[in-house]
Amino acid sequence: FRGTQLQQVVNFWSSGAGGFRLNAKSRYNNNGMVGSNNQVAVVGGYRTRPSNSSGTKVHIHVNQAIGSERFDPDHCALRTGSWDGSTTLQVDVGGSGRVQGAGGFGGNGANGATNGSQGGAGTSGLGVEYSPTQVNISSGGIISGGFGGGGGGGGAHDHDHKSERTASGSGGGGGAGLPVGQGGTGPNNGTNANNGSAATNGELAGEGGGGTNNGGEAYGGTGGDGGSPNEAADNGANGSGGEGSGGGGGNGGAEGAAIRRTSGSITVNISDPTNALNGRGSTTATTVQ
Repeated sequence: FRGTQLQQVVNFWSSGAGGFRLNAKSRYNNNGMVGSNNQVAVVGGYRTRPSNSSGTKVHIHVNQAIGSERFDPDHCALRTGSWDGSTTLQVDVGGSGRVQGAGGFGGNGANGATNGSQGGAGTSGLGVEYSPTQVNISSGGIISGGFGGGGGGGGAHDHDHKSERTASGSGGGGGAGLPVGQGGTGPNNGTNANNGSAATNGELAGEGGGGTNNGGEAYGGTGGDGGSPNEAADNGANGSGGEGSGGGGGNGGAEGAAIRRTSGSITVNISDPTNALNGRGSTTATTVQ
């Protein structure tokens, strides 16, 4: 056994071990129970968990869904935490594992002949705070940023000697993520948009609300669709009316990062034979919260 390392597994695999905004080192330190399972399993069962992880190999094993929270792109669903020096650290995402940022809110449509609101940004998946960290993703497993919300549609106003007509813009669709982004609202005669989704059989962006028409003279812009894998969030459409009185559509929100690092000096090695990260956000973003 000379040269071997004690193997430890931090439990994010058993029933009830998922959740939102989790920290693997905190779970290791707590060393309690997740339902009927230990929070830390020592391979072989002949030793208890050492108080210091130095010289051991630690597997952060994920086979449940772990989500983030909305609004701040730096916020990650799962953070590795900072480990004792000489720890060999590995994140293993199983076929039922999902580590994903929250979807951005859709922008609200314009109220009258003003501009639609920008869609919200998605937040981030895995936050790496220890170097080096090996990341393995099994077929069916996912590490992903949340996706941006669609921009709100612009409004419009028409004025002539016979009438005054106003059309509000429609809301942008929510971005896919965990939790999903909520669709934006369309005030007055604008149309509300749909929420995004995080369905395990395929993430769907929320669709933006349809355009509005007030008497064929003032047209409110459609809301942009929310973002999803390989599909950036759309901008809202401009409103149009007489005398050039249409408001602009809001921009679509940015996607979150699949993997963030505390700093650019942190090394993350990714084994991804199933291309689980494709279209799921940057793997080089820095700053972790």
